[in-house]
Amino acid sequence: MNILIVNTTLHTGGASIAAGRLAEALRGAGCEVRMLTRGNRPRQRLKFVWERLEALYHNGFDYPNVFSIDHGGCGTDITQLPDFEWADVVHLHWVNQAMLSMDGLERLVLRCKERQKRLVWTLHDAWPALGVCHLPEECQRWKTGCGECPKLKSSVLTRMLPLCGRSANDISRRVFQRKQRIFRQGGIAFVACSRYLADMVRRSPLMQGQHVTDIANPLDTDFFSPCGTGDEKDGLRKRLSLPLGKTILLFVAYNINDANKGFGIFAEAVRRLIARHPQFREELCVVAVGKNATAHRECCECEMIPFEYVADRGTMRDIFRASDIFNMASMMENLPNTIVEAKACGLPVVATAVGGIGQMVSHGTDGYLVPPADSEAFCQALEDIILHPRRQDFAIAARKDATETYSTAKVAQRYMELYRRTP
Repeated sequence: MNILIVNTTLHTGGASIAAGRLAEALRGAGCEVRMLTRGNRPRQRLKFVWERLEALYHNGFDYPNVFSIDHGGCGTDITQLPDFEWADVVHLHWVNQAMLSMDGLERLVLRCKERQKRLVWTLHDAWPALGVCHLPEECQRWKTGCGECPKLKSSVLTRMLPLCGRSANDISRRVFQRKQRIFRQGGIAFVACSRYLADMVRRSPLMQGQHVTDIANPLDTDFFSPCGTGDEKDGLRKRLSLPLGKTILLFVAYNINDANKGFGIFAEAVRRLIARHPQFREELCVVAVGKNATAHRECCECEMIPFEYVADRGTMRDIFRASDIFNMASMMENLPNTIVEAKACGLPVVATAVGGIGQMVSHGTDGYLVPPADSEAFCQALEDIILHPRRQDFAIAARKDATETYSTAKVAQRYMELYRRTP
């Protein structure tokens, strides 16, 4: 079986990591797999810049939020590529930001039906079920077809120009209706990475009559695995310039400044914990991984060691192995790769009960779930794990769930079954 995996980027972001891991898993199951990305050639870059300028126009020139919407204005017609002719299965992942336009998507659906190729779309966010945004946040307009989108900010210019800004028939409504016409032609099998996302997108009018299932992202649980001995862990800490003898609290985000990731909530929880147990000032160390981590070096009232964005998976695995507790304080998430990676390396998890995280962490068994934006609850969960007389039981349970649920062989088998029955 020849499978073409399509994703905007090859190495950047959670979707590209998940797509690459699936490619490896499918190859291990005996499939021929190719990866198709947008690339970085001048023409592709020009399309990307042009589409972002269009997005800027439509969101009222709100530059800080220019990446919060995607209207599918530019992209590559992948049906004209040799890779398309080669494929038995075309498997889309995250295809925004000038990878696949709405015109290109419609041609892809029609050509797959004509050539009897199977078309699968793994959702790493909710964009296929919404108008132009990736996550609905507090907005409920997607349930009735979008329009008057709160992300299309009004300005003097947008009020003067009828083609953008808020209106009942704004770009969010028009893109929604275009998707509706495309999806009605059938032939797409939609896959959400979590039960939470699958349940959410099924409520969209765009998904009525569509095949929607959920399959977790795969992980090589042989590569992401715990340290064999305490001496090995100490060796990793020395190599990474991390302290010996301290409990390391790990926080990972692509960008630490992203308010959605909740680093401020986590830092406040650590400060509360130290106020409650002053000895923890010397016994704890926070390790923060992500862009702008260095700027937060003084915020936790205990030793804090920053790593700017880590792209090398071997280094990231070593950081997991050298740590003790993984922390995630996000306001919204789908099915974060980092939680699975941490659990596979034997780390208990403290995380907010949002999105798909609730299916990833078994409360009281391999970690704790806390309400979002609640630093006191986060502090209490950290205290419970740090002082637990059998903390190692959390680590054992975390590793067991990761291997039983997310191993590459199990995920590849589920996708193979889906490919065979997709029309």
